[in-house]
Amino acid sequence: MKAKKTIVKLVKFILLITGSILILLSLFLLLKGDFFKIDQVICYDKDNPCQTDLWLRVNGLVLGKNIILLSPQQVEEQIKDALPEVNQVEIEKKLLHKLVVHLTMRKAMAVIEANNNYYQVDEQGFILAKLDQPTDLTLIASGELSIAADNHQLESPPVLASLDFLYQLLMRNMATRRIEIVNSRELTVFLKTGPKAQISLEKSLEKQVGSLQLILDRAKMEGKQIQLIDLRFDKPVISYFER
Repeated sequence: MKAKKTIVKLVKFILLITGSILILLSLFLLLKGDFFKIDQVICYDKDNPCQTDLWLRVNGLVLGKNIILLSPQQVEEQIKDALPEVNQVEIEKKLLHKLVVHLTMRKAMAVIEANNNYYQVDEQGFILAKLDQPTDLTLIASGELSIAADNHQLESPPVLASLDFLYQLLMRNMATRRIEIVNSRELTVFLKTGPKAQISLEKSLEKQVGSLQLILDRAKMEGKQIQLIDLRFDKPVISYFER
């Protein structure tokens, strides 16, 4: 009797193990098969469909991958690495085979002059395009700046500081046509309508922008024409045009 019970238990155990193996094998084959493979990729640039070239590049990175095993965070990083012009990525899994990709593209803010060439960059210094000539964007010039052919992001502190200063000017609706990097400690800024300004990179850029706006507003109210505003000192030095 005991032997019979032992055999029954053994058979049940074998059946349980066999069933478990079959289930695991079925799941493995299902996951490795074509059933969960991504066969449709929808790409949005903000709220608009991506342009064909951009869609093809995104499509090539994710098409055919297993949507169950796919890590959205990993894919987001892969897209950013492959497409430097992309700033942010959001991934949505839909149904069994569809992936929706939302992209936020970097916006060109300035043109950098280096190596006798011109490079369109965003506010973080990412290179978006190499140009043959300047555009209507602010031109940032430096006689010592060199950009390697395989460089995707500028790391020069004076360039990044120039972009930071330019961003703060734009936030205050102060248009600039040119910024010259004098050295690692100072900039010369040429406003589109108004004087030029000397800026210290060793002082708060935000405070200097505030001082610059205050001086310009006061001069406008007083009907004065400013030639130069030097903000490198504790007290700004202002030069006026002679009447």
